Amino acid sequence: MSAELRTAAAASSHPEQWELFELLTEGTTELNAHVKAHVAEGCPSCGKHIADIRTLSKAREMKEEFDAFFDELPQDDAPAGEREEFLLKFKTKKRPSDRLGRLAHDGRQFAAEIVKAVSEEGLEKAKELLTKIEADPSRGYAYLYACQLAMPKTTGDPPMYVEFAKAISEASRSLPYLKDKGPAQPVSREQVAGEAALLKANALTYLALCSEAIDAAREARLSFVSAGEDSFALALADYFEGLAATFAGDFPVAWKLLKSARSEFHLYGQENWQGRAHAALGLLILQRGKYNPALHFFDEALRVLHPDQDGTAYAATLVNRGYALVKVGRLDSAKATYARALMHARRFQMNHCLLTIRFGLASIELLRGNVVRALGGFERMAQDAAKMGFEEQVLGAQLRIAECLSRLGRGDEVERRVEEIRQSAFKVSLSNDLAFRELFESFDEDRASSEMIAYIADYFEGRNRGVRTAYKPYRLVANGN
Repeated sequence: MSAELRTAAAASSHPEQWELFELLTEGTTELNAHVKAHVAEGCPSCGKHIADIRTLSKAREMKEEFDAFFDELPQDDAPAGEREEFLLKFKTKKRPSDRLGRLAHDGRQFAAEIVKAVSEEGLEKAKELLTKIEADPSRGYAYLYACQLAMPKTTGDPPMYVEFAKAISEASRSLPYLKDKGPAQPVSREQVAGEAALLKANALTYLALCSEAIDAAREARLSFVSAGEDSFALALADYFEGLAATFAGDFPVAWKLLKSARSEFHLYGQENWQGRAHAALGLLILQRGKYNPALHFFDEALRVLHPDQDGTAYAATLVNRGYALVKVGRLDSAKATYARALMHARRFQMNHCLLTIRFGLASIELLRGNVVRALGGFERMAQDAAKMGFEEQVLGAQLRIAECLSRLGRGDEVERRVEEIRQSAFKVSLSNDLAFRELFESFDEDRASSEMIAYIADYFEGRNRGVRTAYKPYRLVANGN
């Protein structure tokens, strides 16, 4: 073949320019693998076209950045200080150069400020900061990150974070819906609504408002579907609904949701969320009274959770592990586990967890026969729980205090404590619960005992952990029925 014919044949095999453009913008796919192979052979003609395409692509990116700069720049009639602040921020070295990167960076900065304000200055200050960024182009990212950064803090003050989630949801009204016509937005209202609903579900679960928490998790799932989110976001909704269903005592539904979430987390390589799912499954099994299998799940969770990065989940898992160890009679190991949990709970200001740990340590003293020490522990814990507004924990501690006083033969004080229990049970709508009715009737008839109080305290403790076994009257158990 002549040189002229060879050149003509080679020219006819060159990829089209649109194919070269596709290779540069999309990378290698099955459809353009032959184009990559041709370019890799070192074709000078195609190499020149690729260089031209890169130049054009870079110019287009620069134009987009130029346009974005003027889109974000405050109006001419804006205060001079506002424009100057914008220019200084725009030129910050640590700030990404692309527009979406800048918006995400700024949004995270705002979010950190807002979440810090919630924990240090209160909800009203956080709402004030949310109002200030209503017109900022990075507000969508700020709302998303605020929900995510607030998530580990919910244990400190669950009621406040329920309200904070509502405030974020309300603030997101300034964002367009995904289906709205107009320029594409980096964050839609549906995405923020989903994240806010997850935050609310988590806080409601800590408040033992399980039905409301389940509704919030389902609301999050619907929002994520509307936003076109991937399966990871839906797995988060499964996880939080499964956790709430566990405390609601709906174990089959909880098991299915949590296992589904764990599988999805595994596919995405998210070890921290896998650890949370392991811990939740362990909690579910714990509530079914299967303590040794629960320990296996807790140990798996602690193996993949990071003590610092997953601090709150790590501490909560240690607390549940300590409880399981108490139930199988490994009291020394339980005490050591609670001690580790105490260190993390203090560090992350987990007030609810701190009370649970102190309750567990006092319970160990009671089981060992150190009744006076146990009594002191329960009394201090009850006072602190009352100050924090955790009424059910106050009631649980009061039952144990009454048990300790009865064991010590301090009958008059037991009677006074039972009256306080009566008032506390009324506050949490439990005065007509079968267990408390038996307690109050027994005291009215002067036939109560420390064993009966302990039996009712055990029942109430399990109930607080989501156990839904029907109460069997103590008089039947004492008679061997």
